[in-house]
Amino acid sequence: MSFYSLETEQALLGSILIEPELIYESILNPDNFYHEGHQLIFEHMLQMREKQEKVEIVSLVARLGAAVQDIGGVQYLAQLSNSFPMVDQFAKHEEIVKEKYLMRTGMTAIKGLYNELPDNPRELSAELMSLAETIGDQVRTEGGFRRIHDGLMSHFEQLENKKYNGVAAGAKTVGTALDKITGRWKKQTLNIIAARPSVGKTAFMLNNAVITGKEGMTVAIFSLEQPEDQLLDRMIAAECQIIGENIRDGKLSDEEWTKYTLGIANLADLDIYIDDKPGRTIQEIRAAVRKLKKKHSNIIVFIDYLQLIHGGKKFPSRNEEVGYISSSLKQMARENDCPVIALAQLSRGVEQRQDKRPMMSDLRESGNIEQDADTITFLYRDDYYNQETEKKNIIECIVAKNRNGSVGTAEMVNMREYGKFVDLETRYA
Repeated sequence: MSFYSLETEQALLGSILIEPELIYESILNPDNFYHEGHQLIFEHMLQMREKQEKVEIVSLVARLGAAVQDIGGVQYLAQLSNSFPMVDQFAKHEEIVKEKYLMRTGMTAIKGLYNELPDNPRELSAELMSLAETIGDQVRTEGGFRRIHDGLMSHFEQLENKKYNGVAAGAKTVGTALDKITGRWKKQTLNIIAARPSVGKTAFMLNNAVITGKEGMTVAIFSLEQPEDQLLDRMIAAECQIIGENIRDGKLSDEEWTKYTLGIANLADLDIYIDDKPGRTIQEIRAAVRKLKKKHSNIIVFIDYLQLIHGGKKFPSRNEEVGYISSSLKQMARENDCPVIALAQLSRGVEQRQDKRPMMSDLRESGNIEQDADTITFLYRDDYYNQETEKKNIIECIVAKNRNGSVGTAEMVNMREYGKFVDLETRYA
């Protein structure tokens, strides 16, 4: 198989010389061309485009100067315009040139990987998957323009459903007040839940996983910190309202045993999948989610937690690695048309302030997290820091960023003995 096509490159450049306006439609850059002379010609064509100059042979020769001899002289430019007048095939020629370029860069990357093999097969697998994703993202041609009529029809159906059925778009969270602030977790969004250790991030995630499962969604949970058995203990305690220690120790009364058997029957009906393998790379997570999406159309992804994901390759700094991971999670949400909810650790900087409510700057190894996230919600418990507080067992869900809605704070009751979160009204009723 050939990794370049000089004839196609010539046809593409010749088409521009025949129809100069085509340069404004081009999506290529000089590196996409294999022939060095073609790279030079196209680079000057782009410079002429920048200056609003008409791309024609005379102007191009003047711009090239003495370098015109390096590309075969004026005769070669004349040959391009005279021998390849296939203007109607311009888009097809661009596609071929881009595909050949991707093949070359892919092979170069593979050779480089061969010369500097990673220390273990897992890292090698991550490198190969990352390479495949990079090329795949560039190969995809779907999308582009969409007629407003199609978008408006979809918008009408969603709004009609809200108006007459009271059904809001997006995945329901565990809190009614939180739903009102966030507008629920929408498809194609990255949502960050951040807090200091022991505040209740994992319990909060599991509560939300169960409620979205009860709403009929297929739930994927990636637990990089705790094994599946511990997650099940916590999910059962919250669902059955049994003290978590009793479930862990197996010391259940007859009443609790009845609640347990009924509760696990309810949970067993939910479409929830748990992956508890530690040290997962972002490439492995994306591959697993794509596989799940092929089988189930309406999915939601939970990850505990973001800073434990491995970038799969070497980075100059940890911040850059975390930034790469958060960007990849955002892409994963887009390509699988699903909400992604990732837990995140906060830095110790919170502890140094008098008011210990988290802020954006507290996101640990933040990288691009703040930029990539559609919503960022901080969990804060005043009784975690202040034993004399009046807000006993109250957790504040502080929505600090909401790309498509408002920000604010929703308060919920944290029933810590069960690991369960409920609305204030529900608790006191």
